[in-house]
Amino acid sequence: MKGDVKPNKRAALGAAIPFSLFFGTVIPLLFLSGCATTKGKVSDGSYYAPLGNFVLPLDRGNIRIQDKNDARSGMVSVLDDMGNNEGITYVGLPANAEAVHNDPEKRDSAYRGFVRDYALPGLFRPVSAQSKIVHEEFLGSGLDRAFFAVAVIPEASSVMDPKMGKKWDSVRALLVFDKNKFMYMLHSEINTVLDPVHAASLTDKDLEAARKKMQRMRASIRFP
Repeated sequence: MKGDVKPNKRAALGAAIPFSLFFGTVIPLLFLSGCATTKGKVSDGSYYAPLGNFVLPLDRGNIRIQDKNDARSGMVSVLDDMGNNEGITYVGLPANAEAVHNDPEKRDSAYRGFVRDYALPGLFRPVSAQSKIVHEEFLGSGLDRAFFAVAVIPEASSVMDPKMGKKWDSVRALLVFDKNKFMYMLHSEINTVLDPVHAASLTDKDLEAARKKMQRMRASIRFP
């Protein structure tokens, strides 16, 4: 499905999993900029999440890690000066999550709602009010089920356009799924210096490359 649809006051997500109990702690946490000291552990070319729920391989080079967490949620972003920005937002699931996971309709509603009803209004639009979802679809089935989306966040890239005197638009691929009692949203910038895309006219080739990129990223993460 393409195009932006006005969020339904968290109805989709609220009907599936009561994440409203988590939003009060997650949203203020994720708005904070990264601290000088990384909360997670960086060792042997990987980032170890402070809650012990995943290990993210890191690219070599001049990267910056920004992360924050509390007892049940957090976020990490890995950035560089070429516009690359990859990371993970994660939230511990409530006790009734298994029942939701076993109902495909409610599971899909929760996945989609995590982007539409949480990330878009809570994380992206405070950065740029014109942020929108320009593509969305479900991928896979069973344990491999995931929600894939592409968000455009105007002037939110780390790359500055010297001619225009403003930052590039961020075009961010997203992948939502659950694993071991956590909900995850992976993100990866697809509008970079080496591989720029046109935010207003993403091609089928752009989307296919973004899908494969997110699936590779998911496969690379280690979940204890």
